[in-house]
Amino acid sequence: MSTFTGIAHIAIVVRDMAASVDWYGRALGFEPVGEARPGPVEAGHPRQIMHHSGSGLVLAVHEPLRRSGDMFDPSRTGLDHFSLAVSGRAALDSWARRLDDLGVPRSPVRDAGYAEFISVPDPDGIAWELWAIKEH
Repeated sequence: MSTFTGIAHIAIVVRDMAASVDWYGRALGFEPVGEARPGPVEAGHPRQIMHHSGSGLVLAVHEPLRRSGDMFDPSRTGLDHFSLAVSGRAALDSWARRLDDLGVPRSPVRDAGYAEFISVPDPDGIAWELWAIKEH
C-alpha cells in the first residue's frame, strides 16, 4: 500500500503577505526562506516560503494577485483549522505566555478531555491550535 512520509508543506492564502509573514515569524517562530517568489505565472500567486526550525514544518504564504479580500471562514467547505502538536501542558503554558507577551490574541487553554489546546487566529482569521495530548 502507498503511504505518506510526512507533510511537504502547508500553503495558505492571505490578504497581506508582509503582515502575515511578520505575524508567523513573531507568533509561531517561522522564518522566511529567501525572498518572496512570483510562483507559476498561471497561478498568479506570489509566495513567501517560511520554515520552522524546531519542527521542520514548511509554510507557504500566498498572496494571490486576484484575491477576494475576505476573511477566513471555518464554516465554509474546506479547511477548518491547523493543529500543531506541543510536548505537553508545560509547553502549552509556555506558548500561552509567549503569545501573551507578544500581545497576540489567543483563546484560554481549553480541555478536550484527551488533550488541552489554545486557539490562535492569524491576521486573516486562519485558525491554528497548539495541542497537547494529556498523559495518562
